[in-house]
Amino acid sequence: MSPAQNTDPYDRIIENMRTYPNDIPMVNGEVSQAFREYIQLLFTPEEAEIAQYLRVKPAPSRKIAQKILARLLTSKFLHKVLRRRSVKKVAQNIGKSMSETEQILAKMTDQGIIQDIGGYNHFLTMPHLFNIGFKYSKALERLGKKGAELYKQFFIEERFYRRYQSSDMGTPMTRIVPVGTSIDHQSEIRNAEEIHQLLDSCREPIVITDCPCRNRTEILGTRECKDKYPIQESCFQVGLFGEYFLNRGEGRRLTRKEAHQLADDYAKLGLIFTTENTRDKNRFVICCCCDCCCALIRGMTRFEIKNENCSAKSNYVAVINHALCKECGLCKKRCVFNAITFLDKRPSLNADQCYGCGLCAVTCPTGAVRLHRKERSPIYANGLELCAKIYRENRSKSSP
Repeated sequence: MSPAQNTDPYDRIIENMRTYPNDIPMVNGEVSQAFREYIQLLFTPEEAEIAQYLRVKPAPSRKIAQKILARLLTSKFLHKVLRRRSVKKVAQNIGKSMSETEQILAKMTDQGIIQDIGGYNHFLTMPHLFNIGFKYSKALERLGKKGAELYKQFFIEERFYRRYQSSDMGTPMTRIVPVGTSIDHQSEIRNAEEIHQLLDSCREPIVITDCPCRNRTEILGTRECKDKYPIQESCFQVGLFGEYFLNRGEGRRLTRKEAHQLADDYAKLGLIFTTENTRDKNRFVICCCCDCCCALIRGMTRFEIKNENCSAKSNYVAVINHALCKECGLCKKRCVFNAITFLDKRPSLNADQCYGCGLCAVTCPTGAVRLHRKERSPIYANGLELCAKIYRENRSKSSP
């Protein structure tokens, strides 16, 4: 049934979401029941009546209001009403309906269940709905533990994580971003491929919020990294997304200097940086990921069926200088991808298994481990190019 034929607002919301490049959680060709319940937790019935007219592509609030009125005008009931009322009365009601629609859209945006551009264009977005509820207090009030349990069902147990992380053909949505101090001084460093240059080139504001992934596992009582990594202030929102949080009294704005210091602290702590797999300065999120909670990294470190394309490998690979190595084993301990092994106390690195995050090199006491430039994963010009490619690959007849 097409969205136009369906009369249930929640079904129409879900159908509209299917145009997102990664689609939605499905089980044997049917919409995941857990995902359906997740959407029902997020949207009240009143909100769903409005949200059913939203698409993945942004649209002005007045255009959305006009769609609602156009649908009403096709009903037999309204035709009867129109015959009994004056044109002036109908016009007043239409004006009122538009105003009410705009108010509900603004409320939904404030609650974190839809997104806007400048307060005028509104749209649905899948990754936003998965993560916003666990790093934005107003959405978290709606989801709570039930939302975390439903997420676990459709994302992990029903294995939507593979579609969330990459296309069916293996194009990753995000990429690993190493720290400059881990990179060999002779290797080329590009803006979109190193955390400090990325922080220097991204649009402000830079806002730090809580980590949604560690918050989810904390709510479920399954978090492994309680004594290692923080939940609070460990996820960077930048540019328009940073403004989104600040305008709603959430998160804390950082100076670039503060952001650089925090990135260094988290790298030493053992967190891995990921961001959109593009060169565009107009990015949204820079994540500080752990191997036990992260929706991305866990594709290789925890989930039953591995996804090697959980995030694009950086265009660097670790190299060990055995002349400098003191064989302390710290690099092996810090490598979450198990790329480093020890044979007869001598470290050996599997370059194919290395994701180029640089954690092994950041704290190496002798500087024996460094990342060297190795071109191995393309970076797309912008989000539109990346999403278009993923959309095509996920809807290819040869797609699994």
